[in-house]
Amino acid sequence: MLKNFLKKNIYIWILILLTIPTFFKIIRPGFFPMQDDLQAFRIQQMDKCIQDLQIPCRWIPDAGYQYGYPQFLYYPPSTYYLGEVFHLLGFQFIDAVKLLFVSGFVLSALAMFIFLNSFLGKFSSLIGALLYTYIPYKAVEVYVRGAMSEFWSLVFFPLIFWSLYKLIKTSKIKYLAFLAISLGLLLITHNLMSMIFLPVAGIWALTWIVIEKKWSVLPKVFLSGLLGLGLAAFFTVPVLVERPYAHLETLLGGYFDYRQHFVDLNQLFISNHWGYGSSYLGPNDDLSLSTGQVQWVVAFFGVILSILKYKENKKLANVNFILFFSGLLVLFLMHQKSSFIWDKLPFFAYLQFPWRFLAVSIFLLSTMSAITIYYLEKIKLAFLKKFNLGQILGIGAVVVAFVLYGSFFAPQKWLNITDQDKFSGISWQKQLTISIFDYLPIYAKLPPIHQAPDFPEIMSGQAQFLSYKKGSDYQIGKLVVSQPANLRLPLFDFPGMKVTVDNDLVVHNHSDCRNEEFCLGLINFNVSTGTHIIKAELTNTPVRTIGDLLTILSLIIIIKLFIYSKRYESNFS
Repeated sequence: MLKNFLKKNIYIWILILLTIPTFFKIIRPGFFPMQDDLQAFRIQQMDKCIQDLQIPCRWIPDAGYQYGYPQFLYYPPSTYYLGEVFHLLGFQFIDAVKLLFVSGFVLSALAMFIFLNSFLGKFSSLIGALLYTYIPYKAVEVYVRGAMSEFWSLVFFPLIFWSLYKLIKTSKIKYLAFLAISLGLLLITHNLMSMIFLPVAGIWALTWIVIEKKWSVLPKVFLSGLLGLGLAAFFTVPVLVERPYAHLETLLGGYFDYRQHFVDLNQLFISNHWGYGSSYLGPNDDLSLSTGQVQWVVAFFGVILSILKYKENKKLANVNFILFFSGLLVLFLMHQKSSFIWDKLPFFAYLQFPWRFLAVSIFLLSTMSAITIYYLEKIKLAFLKKFNLGQILGIGAVVVAFVLYGSFFAPQKWLNITDQDKFSGISWQKQLTISIFDYLPIYAKLPPIHQAPDFPEIMSGQAQFLSYKKGSDYQIGKLVVSQPANLRLPLFDFPGMKVTVDNDLVVHNHSDCRNEEFCLGLINFNVSTGTHIIKAELTNTPVRTIGDLLTILSLIIIIKLFIYSKRYESNFS
């Protein structure tokens, strides 16, 4: 039985085995530095949310120099929920980060194989999945940038294409549900990647609808899209509507101005430069911004084959042409010649780096490469009876990719540290202040320059605190007031913040800026004489409540769709 199981899934096991070198060097005690060095911190803060049953987690207590931030109201949370699962299973926070990267490598490869195998052969799908794995930008995402959420979006690109293809081919309800889940997960994993990938997914869907003449499936595709949006609504609705309540302008200016980060043709197609630095104005970026020389060469060869073999397989040729022209558009948007488009579409500015489109480009090129191998598998060589041209070129392409890019999949440095080291001393102080302006509540004029005090400030009157506790999205304390007092809490005000004294709601403001270098917009209110329990906590605004309800409703509908599918769609093809 075991032998049959292994034989039946041999390509899966080969794929997993050959993916191991991409993460092998981080499977050891310790941690490695990366540009976005807040990955472990975000999981640790998510853990505090879960302990307090703040679900969904929106406010984290220690960011903003411990005045608290609406981090996960604006920053996609999905990978950090999974990281928290790893932590609850007993792993350190830093090990949970490494496990997320490992999982991302494996799952993106498997998802790519599943997608390609739905319309190509197993061998060409294996090669396509490996070329999707051994490509410079994936190494950049993990070992240079540490861009966890963007890296994980690469898991959902092939799943969206797969579920769209299967839905259009079969019209089965289960694929409608799979598509909704894939879309929803992408939206809560990386909203910017969603913005640039979903139009390409739309082109993919339209291509197959036209080829298969399945216009009747459009309502199902549309419904799936609505369910995907609904599934992610707990995040997407607040982030869209409540944008004015946080300082997001720092995400667009200075280093993050997109005008500094276009990529030239040499970087995209020729250079194999590797570095652990940053992107700068001009062509001398100290990191790889390559599409992958192996991938684009193999993919382009497939376009030529599509022309030569058009009559033999019109469907596949037309699909490859659409992928090719979509890929050209994506590549064009990374080049400075496309700046007029960026200038005309203001929301593009939030992408910050035009080279983010590499994430879409490597997916399209790897898909096209698999199509190339599929074509070549049909060509038999007389002098090699057991092999065909596709097998030779496919294996050769993977070997060359490994030789060219294999060394990129390693951290620059290694730190022999534990969670205790990461969350103490200077390291902890850095994490409290890194990106301190990002998502700063709008009532604060500038970020704090001092760590938040442990207790509220007594601005006037006389009072003494008997106890005080800071939770993930609340602060609560007991105090004795001998003279009517005015208190200022070590907590940013933000829409949805409510203050109670002895469970009675009281009016608060955020305009008392005495003894501050600049106004921080902290919660301020009055308390009468006596012994009191005071509490400030973040509650749902109507917008957040609507988002939560839409997510719950969409989840219920998706579950019902799977139940319906199991009862009435017997063939799970």
